[in-house]
Amino acid sequence: MTRARRLAALVPVVLLLNLPACRSGPSAPQENAPPVIMSVTAAKVRVIPMRQQLRLLGTTVAQRHITLVAPSSGRVIDFNLQDGDRVRAGQLVGYVVNREVIAAQQGLEVARQIDPAEATSIAQTVERYSKGAGIAIKAPENAVVSQRLVSSGQMVSDLQSLADLIDPNSIYVQAAVPVDEVSQVRPGMTAMVTSPLEPDVDFPARVAALAPNFTQGAAATSSARLEFTGPRRIEQAGAPVEIRLITKSAPDAIAIPSAALFENAANDTFYVFVAGPDGKAHRTLVTLGIRNQSEVQVTSGLNPGQLVITSGGYALSDGLRVKVTVPHT
Repeated sequence: MTRARRLAALVPVVLLLNLPACRSGPSAPQENAPPVIMSVTAAKVRVIPMRQQLRLLGTTVAQRHITLVAPSSGRVIDFNLQDGDRVRAGQLVGYVVNREVIAAQQGLEVARQIDPAEATSIAQTVERYSKGAGIAIKAPENAVVSQRLVSSGQMVSDLQSLADLIDPNSIYVQAAVPVDEVSQVRPGMTAMVTSPLEPDVDFPARVAALAPNFTQGAAATSSARLEFTGPRRIEQAGAPVEIRLITKSAPDAIAIPSAALFENAANDTFYVFVAGPDGKAHRTLVTLGIRNQSEVQVTSGLNPGQLVITSGGYALSDGLRVKVTVPHT
């Protein structure tokens, strides 16, 4: 009886398990899954002017130094030039009282004590001989005082240097060019120079020459000479400057945002995803020109007005259905 009861209990289970197989006719078809559509942002391919810049550091250098010298030996008087003062050609900047006049003036003091009556005529003679205040010191040309070398009242020898002057029109920029960037620099390239001395001013310049030698060390550099080309220039020698050198320019560059660009490291190629009118993303190879932080010039592969996808990253694939949003800029 126990065995018969067990068999009776298994019959409904077996029938239930075999019920789907006993259905007549084909099984009911499953519904198709909806296609995957990815929401993305895109930007239009534009035509804009672009420049590629190389940033360098440098200093200003005076090409012409002018030495102001004593016209005679003696004592310097009324010499009040200070560093940074501007002088004009022929400007009177002081006097030198020569040794003979100093000796005559000392003799006059003795004469006044010995024979006051004769001292007056002696004083007139000394005045004529000393030419008034002394021998004039005059600036040889328009210049800026770089360094005063003597003080008023000091004794100097004939042709001794009194001050170092520089010609402000001879100041140029000496830029340090790293060895791996020298190939990008050529004479004639335009540049903008800025300095902490005048932080809000851009000084136009151009590359005049590139030195044929390099400094030795871990960070080898060559020297480029840049000349100012605008009406304004930095007039202090030794000033630190930053140079933005324009290495490439394209007035009508076909440009895309940098966010739209992908690189295939395996074969060193670049590609973008174009949002086509069919609602799909199309993987498109491109070649590049000028690059900066926000935009890239495309020299082949795209036309102005096309939409390039700027979001989605490596989740994008060729033929993927996309829903495109173009942000207003």
